[in-house]
Amino acid sequence: MTTPSKCFSLVRGRVMRVTALDGCGRPRPGACASIVSEGFVSVAFTAVTDTGTEISVQNAAGKTCIRDTPCPVFNGYTVEIAFCEVNPLLYAMVSGQGALFDADGNGNGFTMNSDVSACDSGFALELWSNVPGIACAAAGSQGSFGYVLVPFLQGGVIGDFTIQNDAVTFTLSGAATKTGSGWDVGPYNVVMDSTPAPAPLANPIKSGDHLLVQLTEVAPPEATCDCQPSGVPATSATAGAPGTFSPTDSYAPYDLAMANSEALTATPSTAWTTGQYIILGNNSRATWDGTTWIAYTP
Repeated sequence: MTTPSKCFSLVRGRVMRVTALDGCGRPRPGACASIVSEGFVSVAFTAVTDTGTEISVQNAAGKTCIRDTPCPVFNGYTVEIAFCEVNPLLYAMVSGQGALFDADGNGNGFTMNSDVSACDSGFALELWSNVPGIACAAAGSQGSFGYVLVPFLQGGVIGDFTIQNDAVTFTLSGAATKTGSGWDVGPYNVVMDSTPAPAPLANPIKSGDHLLVQLTEVAPPEATCDCQPSGVPATSATAGAPGTFSPTDSYAPYDLAMANSEALTATPSTAWTTGQYIILGNNSRATWDGTTWIAYTP
């Protein structure tokens, strides 16, 4: 008995979704937890492999008497993304760098700082493509689409660019996939279940999974320049190294200004001792001086 399968072709890129991850590769709650964008030109994947060392020995007559060629080992991918629009919050999310905000709290720029480590944060990347010539199967289908998931990326840098009499494009390079993803089935409905109804992935992402490609009948999300939140804003922070936020699964203010303007309550209310701090949404650190939140310097 044969096993049924669906063959499909991928054509063009529709949208991408970038989701901020914590150090364990899990989706990170926050006011800016994910962004859906169509402002990219291309996403290039380069496989990283270890070909090993071939053993070859010739005998006295010059003939090969021993030859062993190792199997190549797959170690993941490096990913390069070329953007055709500047989305400051998206750039900050994929590079770990800082975003700038205007007086109304809108992201309006980004910085590249050599003191920032691109390995202090991570992101997941989802891509949707067109799939020509595939009929929808389920009654509740929203269409036929190609779905690509890279569950754990780290280390991206906004690289070379040129300002001239032409369009200015920015490229993220150096991002590499990692093992140990905490994506599981993901926080989004991206496939149809047996009902049929939109649902998370049918199979959880395993620790060694670097890439998932599949056919889906759930339409991609709509592109927008704005960040999408996950969780609820924190109302209090308890001293620690680092400190913790309440309520459970709440997220930190993005920066110092927001920590003070949103009246984040400190516990204890007296000045925190040396070594006690919280990590803000932009990966900077803050501590409580008994009156206000200030930058923390180790």
